[in-house]
Amino acid sequence: MSNRFYIAKKQIKLRPAQQIALSFLFVILVGTFLLALPISTKVSGVPLLDHFFIATSAVCVTGLTPLVTVDTYTVFGQTVIILLMQVGGLGLMTLIAIFLLAIGGKLAHREKMVVAEATNISSMSGLGSFLGFIIGYTLFFELIGMLILSLVFVPEFGLATGLFKALFISVSAFCNAGFDNLGALSLQPYVSNVIVNLTVSSLIIMGGLGFSVWFDLTKSANSIFKHHQAVKRVVQHLQVHVKLVFFMTIALILGGWLFLFVVEFSNPASLGSLGFFDKLMASYFQSVTLRTAGFSTLNIAALYPASQLLMMAFMFIGGSPGGTAGGIKTTTFALVVLMVVTELLNRDNITLYKRNIGRDITRRALTVMVLSFTVVFTGMLLLSMTEKADFLVIAFEAFSAIGTVGLSMGITPDLTNLGKIVIIVLMFVGRIGPIAVAFSLRTGRIGKKSVEVAYPAGQVIVG
Repeated sequence: MSNRFYIAKKQIKLRPAQQIALSFLFVILVGTFLLALPISTKVSGVPLLDHFFIATSAVCVTGLTPLVTVDTYTVFGQTVIILLMQVGGLGLMTLIAIFLLAIGGKLAHREKMVVAEATNISSMSGLGSFLGFIIGYTLFFELIGMLILSLVFVPEFGLATGLFKALFISVSAFCNAGFDNLGALSLQPYVSNVIVNLTVSSLIIMGGLGFSVWFDLTKSANSIFKHHQAVKRVVQHLQVHVKLVFFMTIALILGGWLFLFVVEFSNPASLGSLGFFDKLMASYFQSVTLRTAGFSTLNIAALYPASQLLMMAFMFIGGSPGGTAGGIKTTTFALVVLMVVTELLNRDNITLYKRNIGRDITRRALTVMVLSFTVVFTGMLLLSMTEKADFLVIAFEAFSAIGTVGLSMGITPDLTNLGKIVIIVLMFVGRIGPIAVAFSLRTGRIGKKSVEVAYPAGQVIVG
């Protein structure tokens, strides 16, 4: 009896998806506790649910908040939020692996599987150098961003406060978190500031492209400058993933930029009162940030419904895999569209950049999209029952949460407790990923053999 209990105990192990989900939940709970400390808050009586909401939003790099960060939290509390955003952007398991390697430790095969799952890389070879690249790349761009933003914030707020605000915004932008410590208007007062607009949008793009993309680009640059290989040859040999990420990123940014510029051009509540250059800059910034970052230089509630509807679609798509962005990811959306086009053209193979894309990859992409839409639809349904607001406002909030974006039409501070719980769940699922959440809910028992039975073919009419 005892032997059988021991064997059963040995077989119950946490899957990589379960470890990732639990690690994020652990950080959220720790963050909630730290934010609830008296040293963290400027005001008393903040409900614990609000601290939990903000901790979840920071760890899930979303940016939705029922409170004004700078008015609610002290410098200590804001520092906690910075750490939560950083851990949420990189992942706790990734940071633990980096720490173990830094002190000379080694990762077991199972630990490597967890980190590979967390960073969305397909191979565990060279994992140590890849993790080192992640931390170096992150710190480098966040430091550069802080120094550039300090050119604006130090003259305005003084040396110490200005540097701290620059650090906060830089980390938040690179992690695509959308938090700020400026005030209730976020970045709206800086709608015409070139430095703030270009720096924050560039950090968002850098973090949203994905670490694996920059890792491959770095290796390609070394091939060009150190080994003197032809640029054309190196570009041709870039991975299909890298090419697709760049194509989708550029297409979505330009498409959103042009749409917002044209539709909002004469809207007196958004672009209408700005000069031509400022209109271009504001629409560009909003196109970049709406996909996953959550910063805003415009009043989202004042935009035309057409713009808000497009923004919901872009928030759902999100950024690229393996980075700090949320959403179903650009590559997922591209593969689903490609699968539909292939079917319409009556072709057997799905090809991209002269490469065949496996059916297992496209099935996973379709599964991610369907599961994500199911979750956000359920969230909208629940919010429609708990909140007294226009449906478009509710839908926008739900899409912002599942895409871990953080943009809002102003409903977040007025959410009921049940509504806040729905948004918390949406943010968590959006950050972890619907498939990872589904896998984490499965039993950890291994060794169970599944036998697939081949049944006769059945016919179902479609369309």
